[in-house]
Amino acid sequence: MHRFVGKKKEKTPPATLEETSQRLEGRSETLDQKIARLDRELAGYKKQLKGAKGARAAQLKKRAMDVLRRKKMYEKQRDQLGAQQFNMDQQAFMVESMRDTVDTVATMKQSAKVMKKQMKAINIDKIEDVQDDLQDLMYDHEEIAEVMSRSLGFDEDIDEDELDDELAALDDLDLEDLDADEEEADYLKPSRLPSAPTSSLEGGQRRDQREGLPAVPLAEP
Repeated sequence: MHRFVGKKKEKTPPATLEETSQRLEGRSETLDQKIARLDRELAGYKKQLKGAKGARAAQLKKRAMDVLRRKKMYEKQRDQLGAQQFNMDQQAFMVESMRDTVDTVATMKQSAKVMKKQMKAINIDKIEDVQDDLQDLMYDHEEIAEVMSRSLGFDEDIDEDELDDELAALDDLDLEDLDADEEEADYLKPSRLPSAPTSSLEGGQRRDQREGLPAVPLAEP
């Protein structure tokens, strides 16, 4: 049946911007190669025209003009392809930017869902209660520190005015009289050293007398 009616052809998907841009770039490179080859031909004709005359010169000039016309045509086509490729690149950039924007929006939506889910697990009233408890603990700590730093009251019975009067009275005392009444320091008193023993010397005198030696008189202390 398909042989008589014909089978519907499947539509070929359109080329992407990247594929179109690459194809245009390839055609531009081909045109550049053709233009370079024509430049070499023109250089050869120009060299031959320097020494040619008459009909030969006219023939060479005609060929050179044909080459130059083709070169101009290729250059025009290359410029058109360059403009088309530039437009393709601009559109590709815009498509990529839009794709990035869509991805960013999707990510933000997903993040918003996660944040909403997490916020449901947070009770603001409980957080305020925790803050109140922390403040109460800080106040209690300050009161305890204040109580611990208070004086125990051992010197509360001492009158400051009496202390001032006694201090002024000390300034009026005669310090020289106080020094005169004090006993002399022990290190200023003469030392009482024991007398040196004489037994060894007397024994030496008796030993000298026994040996027939004259006795040496002892020195007076």
